[in-house]
Amino acid sequence: MTKVLHILGNYFDSLFSANVTRKVELLLLRLAILSFLVHLLIIFLGNNFTYFHNFQHSYLKAIYTPFSFILFYEVFLLVIIIPNSISEFVGKQFEVITLITLRSFFHDIADFDLANSINLNNAAFISLLYDLAASLIMLGLTIVYYKIFQSNVKNEKVKELNDFINIKKVVSLSMIIVLLALSISSFYAWSIEMLHALRVNNNYPNPNTVFYEDFFSIMIFVDVLLLIVSFIYHSSFFIIFRNASFIITTILLRMSLTIEKPMNYLIIIIGFLFSIISFFLYRFRKINNKTIN
Repeated sequence: MTKVLHILGNYFDSLFSANVTRKVELLLLRLAILSFLVHLLIIFLGNNFTYFHNFQHSYLKAIYTPFSFILFYEVFLLVIIIPNSISEFVGKQFEVITLITLRSFFHDIADFDLANSINLNNAAFISLLYDLAASLIMLGLTIVYYKIFQSNVKNEKVKELNDFINIKKVVSLSMIIVLLALSISSFYAWSIEMLHALRVNNNYPNPNTVFYEDFFSIMIFVDVLLLIVSFIYHSSFFIIFRNASFIITTILLRMSLTIEKPMNYLIIIIGFLFSIISFFLYRFRKINNKTIN
């Protein structure tokens, strides 16, 4: 078993080297640029030719499309850093959900009627404010989380057994396969829903539930699996509680994707705070133990 894990671990290292990751990044950036130009062209046709009237939208709508590719790249990074540390893995989840929130603004601003007065009685305007305020709060909490993580990272470099690291690499490899399969199936389902919505010019699919709802559902079970495996190598109550708090955060993030504003953002912020406070207390205990000793 150890030999198999070692082989798969080496395969992971060769498959996701810095050079390969950079190539994936450049590929997705090129696709983002291409999709942006294509989306602009489609909107132009819809705004200027009657035949394509169902594609009529604000040009701001095109910003949302390349941002989706950038977000997908962040999800890719989230999957390949699983072997690094659970704490870093959770920090990347913070980044992904914050970018999803920011992307919501680009999606909503395109539907905002600038002809209407901008006031607190305008539901669309309030929705935009929710997007902006929530993304700023999430950014601030993500910075705080990484501050705690960086102060803890030197002490967290426990000499984990190679088997445990290789197990996490196997999990990461499996998640890459899941990511690709989920991307294809989600894109197909989204295409069907979008074509129907274009025909009736209504009931457009929620961009935040496409792909990400299923992805975060799977991430919950990945977190639980890593927690169970970690019991073999870390039996400390405090490490178990910290890692369990990360699972709770992932569950809350998943819940937020199917809840309306502003409750979804409240759930996300509660999830962020729960992990940050748990991580801070875990770090505080370690510092106090060292001082006492």
